[in-house]
Amino acid sequence: MKNRKNLPVAALRAFEAAARHGTLTQAAEELAVTHGAISRHVSHLEAVIGTPLFEGARNRPKLTPEGRVFGFALTNAFDQIDDALRLISRGDDSILDVACLSTFAIRWLVPRLHDFTARYPRYDVRLATDDRSPRSPVDVQIVVLEPGTAIPEDCTLLFEEQLGLVVAPSAVPGFAPGQTDTVRLDALPRLETRTRPHVWHEWSRLAADSRTTPPRQSRTFDHYHLTIEAALSGLGVAIAPWHLVAGDVASGRLVAPFGFHMSEHRYGVRVARKGRRKTQHFIEWLKAAIAEFPEPTC
Repeated sequence: MKNRKNLPVAALRAFEAAARHGTLTQAAEELAVTHGAISRHVSHLEAVIGTPLFEGARNRPKLTPEGRVFGFALTNAFDQIDDALRLISRGDDSILDVACLSTFAIRWLVPRLHDFTARYPRYDVRLATDDRSPRSPVDVQIVVLEPGTAIPEDCTLLFEEQLGLVVAPSAVPGFAPGQTDTVRLDALPRLETRTRPHVWHEWSRLAADSRTTPPRQSRTFDHYHLTIEAALSGLGVAIAPWHLVAGDVASGRLVAPFGFHMSEHRYGVRVARKGRRKTQHFIEWLKAAIAEFPEPTC
């Protein structure tokens, strides 16, 4: 449809709501119109595009395959419109969209967010934890900078990562902090992470660990927070960044017999639009929280 003046916007909204809810009744409630109005809009849209979007009994219609595809596309389109309106409107200063990796959110950011919200109660922090680049625009994105990459112009460096081998004391009875009984540790499964498959090789290089004996067993998890939980449960030995396990090491739930070594990964923060008060407040708070974070003592 090349002439956008003829786009049946009301019909598109009605069908999108009906497709998303799966019923015309719920769509009517959301849009504050009658069931009959939704039905007429859907019928009009079907006539315009020449394709049935619903099928089956009139009291319990089901989406056709074409209807499912079109409904999904419309929902994405309306979501993008909502995001764009929120970004350009003057009333979005109370909403702060933050994106970061899921493990960083779970094990570092979320436990500290109460402090930010207490300091700045006017902001509604909305956290996106996709392990890929965010699909929708965000105000602040906490990123991991790969080794050898330059710091982007729109990025501020936060801290450098430190890696350590960690294990639950319960996995090696009698094993105490400060011990380096590699034979006993080698008998445990290695806990690996799909999102960072080479971390054991990184650790061997950083710690000058020349052991080449393959592990008797390895267990792989989809995300780092699952790998760390497995280590806490005594399922094996993991390589983990200090900022993700500092509390567990301090409490004795994990021990790091070989200490922590500076890796080549760095964490930074990027902002979509510079100079906005809400992003400045968040980044200032973030830097202060990181400055107060303890350094490893082992």
